[in-house]
Amino acid sequence: MQKKRAGFTLIELLVAVVAASMVSLAALQVYGGYLRLYLHLYGDYQKETAAILEELRRINPYCFGTSLRR
Repeated sequence: MQKKRAGFTLIELLVAVVAASMVSLAALQVYGGYLRLYLHLYGDYQKETAAILEELRRINPYCFGTSLRR
């Protein structure tokens, strides 16, 4: 009688590691793109908000009180 083999071969393990690496690499690429887009949009939002606040301060410098003035 032949002994039944149990477990995985080295090739099967290597294929699984390569597949997991490819999936994680793709996920990192997608996340990196999302992060770059978020930082770009957040920077634009900060610039627009600062411009609006400066315009409001120019129109009425007393509406924000002394705590927010520079």
